[in-house]
Amino acid sequence: MDHRTAAHSAPTEILEQQSADPAARPARPGRRRPPSGVRRPIAFLAAAAAGAVVVAVVASGEPAALAEAATEPASVAEQLGLQAQSASSIVDAELPDRLGELAATRSQREAAQAAAVQVQAAADQAAVEAKLAEEARLAEEARLAEEARKAEEARVAEEARKAAEAQAARAKPAAPARSSSSGSGSFQAYALSKLGGDSGQFSCLESLWGKESGWNPNAQNPTSTAYGIPQFLNSTWGGTGIAKTSDGYRQIDAGLIYIDSRYGSPCAAWSHSKAVNWY
Repeated sequence: MDHRTAAHSAPTEILEQQSADPAARPARPGRRRPPSGVRRPIAFLAAAAAGAVVVAVVASGEPAALAEAATEPASVAEQLGLQAQSASSIVDAELPDRLGELAATRSQREAAQAAAVQVQAAADQAAVEAKLAEEARLAEEARLAEEARKAEEARVAEEARKAAEAQAARAKPAAPARSSSSGSGSFQAYALSKLGGDSGQFSCLESLWGKESGWNPNAQNPTSTAYGIPQFLNSTWGGTGIAKTSDGYRQIDAGLIYIDSRYGSPCAAWSHSKAVNWY
């Protein structure tokens, strides 16, 4: 038995001696001792409890376990110290790499942000330029449309002006062209000479043109373009080959040409005029 067993067995022996010799213990004054039949079970219970404690201590080897446990913290501490030292070495070795990675990641992020800003700025600039181009295109289209409208208005106005001038020219009698006279004496004498002295034909001609103009080379019909001794319309002059003129002699020439080509003689023309009031 070692010193631990001896230490725990001493109380047991004392308890056994006390329980075995109850008379040896001095009695306390003023207190009644219980009967021996009651004291014995109490002693037995105390002895049993003390024995159980001893057995538990012996069986478990608690003092040794406590001693070993007392040494364990130093071993664990040593292990923790080693691990802490090892972890510190690992951290010291990895720290520059981690810092480098963080710096690289930050640089990449900043570069990506800068690129995104540039892309957005380019997109904004492109949008502004597209808007300006569209506005310029619309302005150019509006300008061209305005120019086309003004040109069309000018064309219509010019056409209206020309039409008005043409209408006025048709309504206004053409001024007779002056030409050198080819005759002399009276207009009647000139006409008779042109008829070869035929007094019968001249009589019909004198009546015809006397009715039309009174042999006045400046006679102008107020409701038409009929003019001169023969009272030719503007369209009639062209058929004679003689331009419209105020010269009475040239008018007689043109009148005789027209009568000859249309009726054959002055008397035939006079007969038609008496029938329909024109020749």
